Amino acid sequence: MRVCLVTQWFPPENGAVVPESMARSLVERGHTVEVLTGFPNYPEGRLHDGWRIRHYQRDEFAPGITVHRAPLWPNHEPSAVKRMANYLSFAAGATAVALTRIPRPDVWLTYSSPATAALPAMLARRGVRAPSAMVVQDLWPDSVTGSGFLPGRASKTLDRAIAPFCHLTYRHARRIGVISPGMADVLIARGVNPEKIRHTPNSVDASRLETAQPADLHAELGAAGERIFLYAGNMGPMQDLVPLVRAFDGVHGAHLLLVGDGVERSLIEAAAAEVVNVHVRPPVPTEEVGRLIMGADVQVVSLRDTALLRVTMPSKVQTSLASGKPTLVHAAGDAAALIVDSQAGLAARPGEVESIRRAIRTIVEASSEQLAAMGQRARHAFDERFSPSAAGLQLEAMLLSALDDEER
Repeated sequence: MRVCLVTQWFPPENGAVVPESMARSLVERGHTVEVLTGFPNYPEGRLHDGWRIRHYQRDEFAPGITVHRAPLWPNHEPSAVKRMANYLSFAAGATAVALTRIPRPDVWLTYSSPATAALPAMLARRGVRAPSAMVVQDLWPDSVTGSGFLPGRASKTLDRAIAPFCHLTYRHARRIGVISPGMADVLIARGVNPEKIRHTPNSVDASRLETAQPADLHAELGAAGERIFLYAGNMGPMQDLVPLVRAFDGVHGAHLLLVGDGVERSLIEAAAAEVVNVHVRPPVPTEEVGRLIMGADVQVVSLRDTALLRVTMPSKVQTSLASGKPTLVHAAGDAAALIVDSQAGLAARPGEVESIRRAIRTIVEASSEQLAAMGQRARHAFDERFSPSAAGLQLEAMLLSALDDEER
């Protein structure tokens, strides 16, 4: 198949490991991928050094993967209006490029976050029209209205404006991939035909971890013989990191290292300033993240407890499993259930300092053999369910199913 993958984010942007993994897994299965994306500006919302926005740019990313870049307005500020302007600018630019530059695909595949990324496939003219599939990464309008960027009345107004468009994208798609069990339940409750829905779990490239030289975090942090917990990623309201920081206060034998940036970074730094065994660092390149992950003893996944986030499966979960290290999940719902059911770590109730502290102490008091066994089970779960080959098979099956519908 020739697949046109529409994704607002793609390397060299940090946080684009999932769409890259999708593209590579399809190529490994014998397909070619045309990636329709924007110019790199995530996560800072500023154009990356060495880039300038053009009307169109074509790059050969890797054998079998061609990248077509469309203009957009770079922005990632904590403003719903500006964020929506960023999303809509990509949707408009990508649609224009799709109509004039993209070779006709056999199937469209939309990385649905934001939901507006579905526009190029929906508006494709006859020359590039093809069956369409999408993988829902974030539920809309929930991701926007639940972000906290808007007051209640404005949030409800935006919900009423966005929800009909989201339903239209679901009707247009022949197949809809979901990344967690709970997400399927939500879509069905919203009227999506269950026959359209397929489980298409996210994956990450584990080879980057396997070849990474582990950072000597114990020496860097002065934590010889102690457990180092690592959180690497966005520092925003949805991650709810302040209770996690406070839970480490007074726990001997444990250090928390937080690496990243976001709108709540200053709050997190203020909380960490009062806890001697918590350390905050700025974001680092992707290759350095791999070194930190492999140098830590425990990976941390953190999400606020909301109806939306209970059915979210962030790619950080797959990365944690792939590392072969135990995971502390400060979250509820599908992410916590996966780690607990796989016996790959412990879960703590989000926002509850004492619950988090008990989980930390349990990990600190566990033997090296017990932690190693958790890590082995984590890697087994990754290989069996979330490796590029396993996830790629599910993704390919969904696309072939969409094509089969077209032929009938």
